[in-house]
Amino acid sequence: MSILAPEPMLEANLFVLEADVEVVTAALARMEALHLEDSVPEGWKPSPEWTELADRYGRLRARLDEMFKVLGSKPLPQSPAAGDLYPGRDWRDIEARLAGPEETIQAFERQLKEAEQESERLKLSESQIELLLPLDMPVEGLRQLQYQAVSVGIMPSENIPRVAEALFQIPFILIPLESRKDRTLLLAASSTDHAAILDRALKSAFFEPIALPPEALGRPTEALKSLRRKAEELQVRLKDLDHRRKEMARELWPELSSLWRRATADGKLAEAIRRFPKYREISLISGWVPASELEKVRKAVESAAGHPIAMEVLKADPSRQSVPSLVRSPRWLEPFEELVTTFGLSSYNEIDPTPIVTVSFLIMYGMMFGDLGHGLLLLVAGLWLRRRHLDFGVLVAAAGASGMLFGLLYGAAFGQPIVHPAWLRPLEGMWTILAAAVAGGVLLLNIGFGLNLANAWRSKDWPRLLLKKNGVVGIALYWFVGIALYKALLAGGPGVGFRVPPKSVLLPIPVLCALLWMHEPLARWIWHHPSRPRGEAVVTGFFELFEAVTGYLSNSLSFIRLGAFAVAHEGLSALVAGYSKGRGGWLVLLLGTVLLVGFEGVIVGIQAIRLEYYEFFGRFFEGRGVPFEPLSLRTGGNHASVGVRV
Repeated sequence: MSILAPEPMLEANLFVLEADVEVVTAALARMEALHLEDSVPEGWKPSPEWTELADRYGRLRARLDEMFKVLGSKPLPQSPAAGDLYPGRDWRDIEARLAGPEETIQAFERQLKEAEQESERLKLSESQIELLLPLDMPVEGLRQLQYQAVSVGIMPSENIPRVAEALFQIPFILIPLESRKDRTLLLAASSTDHAAILDRALKSAFFEPIALPPEALGRPTEALKSLRRKAEELQVRLKDLDHRRKEMARELWPELSSLWRRATADGKLAEAIRRFPKYREISLISGWVPASELEKVRKAVESAAGHPIAMEVLKADPSRQSVPSLVRSPRWLEPFEELVTTFGLSSYNEIDPTPIVTVSFLIMYGMMFGDLGHGLLLLVAGLWLRRRHLDFGVLVAAAGASGMLFGLLYGAAFGQPIVHPAWLRPLEGMWTILAAAVAGGVLLLNIGFGLNLANAWRSKDWPRLLLKKNGVVGIALYWFVGIALYKALLAGGPGVGFRVPPKSVLLPIPVLCALLWMHEPLARWIWHHPSRPRGEAVVTGFFELFEAVTGYLSNSLSFIRLGAFAVAHEGLSALVAGYSKGRGGWLVLLLGTVLLVGFEGVIVGIQAIRLEYYEFFGRFFEGRGVPFEPLSLRTGGNHASVGVRV
């Protein structure tokens, strides 16, 4: 097994008797080795009864979810259902076992809702009565008036005179009870015969009536005390209900969790079987199986069925079908997978670059952040994050360790030289470290070129292998242009100036440019490869050639930032160390170190990731793979895809 290549896949078609489809599907789900594919041969049709069963299990799970919500608890989603599964009939047992707990929980929920609604109503009544405190008369008296219409509410103070003018034709009373800023608590009254006129006038003046709660008796102060006593009694009742809920959760959780897991597992199986086409008494199960797991799958399904199962096995053909990718990564690589999967997933014919990216990222990070002390702080922070079960803490710790290693090469800790550098000090060897950064970038780009050749070979894409900008022609052009520039500018030594490169270097360049320019017409002529119309291909090819040549130079020089950040980091660290020697220097050192490790540590990480994505990945990696997601009984989400532990 190679950690650079996805697992070889085989297309498996299982022809299963209808009587065996449940146990076979359950066996496949427990193995987690079959990525289902929808394949419907002519004359085959899915079974509609399994669609209904899948919906039924969905409804059962929704009912269970609602019960867990009322109880304030959750099932354990990671644990698959135990025992044999028969989704064709399990729903009856689940429904029967669900009836009692559901009735109990629904009765409790009704009581709880009634108590909560009563609590909210009492709170509203309290707020209404508080507004009536300036009214020194029994509240029930306002409700029992037979010949007068009385309203109490709040109105903008400036509107009161307008209401009085509008009501001059009828007998009325307007009594301001209390003013608060620009609003006034107002009592308005008239005879019942003129109640409609009073109501219209008040509404037009933005009058907000205050309801009179039916349980409010006596004067407002007395009514408010009574309401608060009832609210306190209700809070005691709510606490008793909460205690009862916790007891119910303890009693019912094991049973409900078992039912939830079973309903979920049966639902997954029913949803899978719903997709299987059927012809008479035969169901077709199609999907992708890792080549290393094929015999295990065969034995598992035949053991579940109790007799041999007809299985058709075909080789994967990525040129005509989408083949899922399964990269089995060692445990030590798992924390670094996110560096690749954030960009994309390796397709079936692509080499997975995770090991190479891990090494190159850490080298680039350490080169830019080389300091023994700062790296140690980053290492400690990463280990602390890992102890808190945050996986990216491993990446942070590894970056800190790389910073410490380069700190030894630079001989510095917290911006101070502590030992003789094993390599150089960035500020003193500025041109050396800049040249080393570019050289390292050239090496990484050529690794990308090599990976592109490997990917093109694996997918049998000959134009990509030979003619395109990252193929053989492009690599040759990159090196001849690079050698020509070196010979012209640097080979003569300092002060020599520009020199004409030898003909052996210059002559291949126009030929390679022509091949790269005409790569589409050539691919069409040699391999009958599809291409754009000739005129469009020629024009597009010219601009692609220009972009390739300029890109070779810019991509290589882009790595100069590795040396530039190393110089900047040493300069900033020395600046902080210099200012920390005076009075209050410990505070300067503390704040400066926090900024350097926190802020610059993040910036350096972003720069390293940028170089990986835009310079390195651009040579070979598309990241359009389909994740391998096997049929599974796990209830915590899809199991699968990248980084399976081995």
